[in-house]
Amino acid sequence: MELKVLWGFEGDPEKLKTANGRVQAGQILDVEDEELANTLIGKGLVEKAKPSTNKSAKPSENK
Repeated sequence: MELKVLWGFEGDPEKLKTANGRVQAGQILDVEDEELANTLIGKGLVEKAKPSTNKSAKPSENK
């Protein structure tokens, strides 16, 4: 599950896939442990990363 970090924190480096366990605000994490992901979301540290949908890049087909 891809998560966007809202607040910096320290966590388990193995589960968060970081070198030292420190996470900075604005980072995107790919967390496989769904229980950990839900815990971080519940604490308000992260939110689900929204897929980027750039619709303005496509020209309008309705002419």
